[in-house]
Amino acid sequence: MADAGDILVVIPARGGSKRLPRKNMLPLGGKPLICWTIEAALEAKLNARIMVTSDDEEILAIAWQYKNEGVIAYKRPAELATDAASTADVLIDAVKAEQASGYDPKTLVLLQPTSPLRTADDIPAALEVFREGGCEDTVVTVCEVDHPTAWVGTIGEGSKLEGIDLSGKRSQDYRKEYRLNGAVYVARTDHLLNSGSLFTEGVRASVMPRVRSLDIDESVDFRVCEGLIGSFDGHPVPEPENQ
Repeated sequence: MADAGDILVVIPARGGSKRLPRKNMLPLGGKPLICWTIEAALEAKLNARIMVTSDDEEILAIAWQYKNEGVIAYKRPAELATDAASTADVLIDAVKAEQASGYDPKTLVLLQPTSPLRTADDIPAALEVFREGGCEDTVVTVCEVDHPTAWVGTIGEGSKLEGIDLSGKRSQDYRKEYRLNGAVYVARTDHLLNSGSLFTEGVRASVMPRVRSLDIDESVDFRVCEGLIGSFDGHPVPEPENQ
């Protein structure tokens, strides 16, 4: 099996958010949202360097609290703290900062702090898929869709519903489909630097259950997440037996 080489885990966390202000710092299960991702990265025991990149002093102060466990708090340039800055730009900056410090990571693991239900086990599982593919193709975590995409359509003029399969087929009669859940990405750093993109032509999937695939984007997502974490007394949400 291919060797992933030196690994850099990057947790990008901006201070601003239009839909859910200060979401990375919102208290969830007794700690700021971003802490769930930092702690999952540490518990995964990847023997990797872990970097929190942010423009926000409060977020960086939280990351600094984990410095004795090896977490790097990196203040990104101001131009990478705007809505115009892409995730790829932020990741390239993080890799170059590591190289300037004398490190040369071969593999990049992106963990978005808006996926707090991702467990420490989900991270090495994605890395395993990466290694099985010869450390060539980018790996993304996915989950099964809750409804067939054949049931998704648009509304045209006169409220006309278009593009939906109304044949009456049962959901279980459709082929299984999956969607990106945004929890874990694994990629080659040389591909990122050379192409400016996280994604290779071929992309592989590491499957996670839907219950751990919640991505916090709006207030309702946060409330659902609070309820799930509260149901398990702040412990990681387990995988359902029937999924």
